[in-house]
Amino acid sequence: MARARTGEVAAFEAIVSQYEPKLVRFIYGLTRERELAEDLCQDTLLSAYRALPNAPADLKLSAWLYKIALNKVRSEKRRKRPTSWFGLSFASRDGGSAEDLPTLDLPDLRADPAGTVIEREVILKTLGRLPPDQAVAILMDAQGYEDDEIAATLACSVGAVRQKLFRGRKSFRAYYGSADKSER
Repeated sequence: MARARTGEVAAFEAIVSQYEPKLVRFIYGLTRERELAEDLCQDTLLSAYRALPNAPADLKLSAWLYKIALNKVRSEKRRKRPTSWFGLSFASRDGGSAEDLPTLDLPDLRADPAGTVIEREVILKTLGRLPPDQAVAILMDAQGYEDDEIAATLACSVGAVRQKLFRGRKSFRAYYGSADKSER
């Protein structure tokens, strides 16, 4: 990171190779548009590259990148006014039963392509019913980010993140359980 701050392109390329796939998945989870996710990820990384020399020395890179990405998504949302934005599913780190929660690892498309697509749509529709901050927290949690990193991204306290995760998971289970079983 120190080398990237000085403008060393190879050092920043290492950061890009590490974070680009994660950022694309994160943004896609919010927009459900692959091309838009890739474009916003590029905008995020370009903004980060330009701002990195002036960023604080104690910067948590991952949280900072996710915050930039979230701001890009929010700006795009204001610009386009889409009808819905979604998060992806999650796994529990807070002691809840992992079997009760959908995970980011969807079934293999080769095993049952039609069933997988339908299940994914049910999950996304269910998550679309959650408040956006809960969807963002859940998505970042699914990617393995710690509560303090999520808090930095959402500009809230760690306690607020834990509350968003708890409420989001509870609401998700309720909505998911009431989803029309014929859709699956």
